[in-house]
Amino acid sequence: MISVEFLFDYASPYSFLANETLGAKLPGIGIEIDYRPVYLRGFDAFAKTIPFTAPKLAYTILDLRRCAADLGIELRVPNSFPINGLYALRGAIAAERAGRFAAYHQAMFQAAWQRGRDISTKDAVAALATELGFSDVAAVLDDASIKDELRANTDAAIKRGAFGLPTFFVGAEMFWGHDRIDQVAREITRVAAS
Repeated sequence: MISVEFLFDYASPYSFLANETLGAKLPGIGIEIDYRPVYLRGFDAFAKTIPFTAPKLAYTILDLRRCAADLGIELRVPNSFPINGLYALRGAIAAERAGRFAAYHQAMFQAAWQRGRDISTKDAVAALATELGFSDVAAVLDDASIKDELRANTDAAIKRGAFGLPTFFVGAEMFWGHDRIDQVAREITRVAAS
């Protein structure tokens, strides 16, 4: 079984685009996708660029719309963009622990990037989790062990060389960006053949 680590943040629209195309582009036999929530604002380089300048914000939204159109993906940028994924990421860890990750994961990306909902606050994430029937997830968004796991994921990503999201690892090989999934697929094929 070949493992592909997918480092993402729900606040990253490019992580959303990657998530929407990942399954279709990767060879399916003998592959396991290890979804790893990572806090993008925990990367020093990214944190220094918030808030976006007006030209960068305008261009980023234009680029997102172009990329989504190229991929045939519906995209609705939240009015509050850029958003903060902290609580949504904590919720992902809680959902994973509760055995509900897949449904939570899809719903959170869709809420932010297809319905344009702001998922930046604890209340917003708790409300969405409750709508999904995951009130147990909403109840633990401030749990110390969940905070620690998210911090550890982010620190580990930085130590491995990640500097932005989405990032993928196949073994020690790193790939950055939603537009690198074809390269990830080639690496999987290479590893499988060796």
